[in-house]
Amino acid sequence: MKLPFLVNQKLTNVQAVVRKQIVERIDKTMELKAPTPPKAGWIRTIREALGMSGTQLGERLNLTRNQISILERKEAAGTITLNQLQQIAEGLNADLVYAVVPRKSIEETLEDRATEIAHSILEMSHQNMFLEAQQLSKVKQHESTQMLINELKNAGGKVLWRTYIGENRK
Repeated sequence: MKLPFLVNQKLTNVQAVVRKQIVERIDKTMELKAPTPPKAGWIRTIREALGMSGTQLGERLNLTRNQISILERKEAAGTITLNQLQQIAEGLNADLVYAVVPRKSIEETLEDRATEIAHSILEMSHQNMFLEAQQLSKVKQHESTQMLINELKNAGGKVLWRTYIGENRK
């Protein structure tokens, strides 16, 4: 089944190799298990573990004790910026580690998205065919769904992340 919106959307060999390398790198991050942040936040927890006062940390960063206290509260509230965290990490002789870790592998996410789109597209088609008494058998419906899923996956990411007419948005 060829759909007009998928024409000329296949990845080139170079794009496919680059994408594969990126996917492998991202999938490795799934092995990371981020520790649960302490209730008081990492800044205060590490500072206290080092036996360092807020004033002493402030002196190391050319900030006041009050500014350190504000930053600690911002971290605990989730409103601190990455730049601010990086600056404080330097003062604590620590590294800021930042990552967005996918809940599923990239391939699973792409498969799920292609399946979602295929079902959305084919649902409309099957409804029209039913109304015209041309409904496909369950086997043929399954085959057409699998073909469309494969076609969507082969077309690449941009096709997968468009919003389609009739698509159920959560």
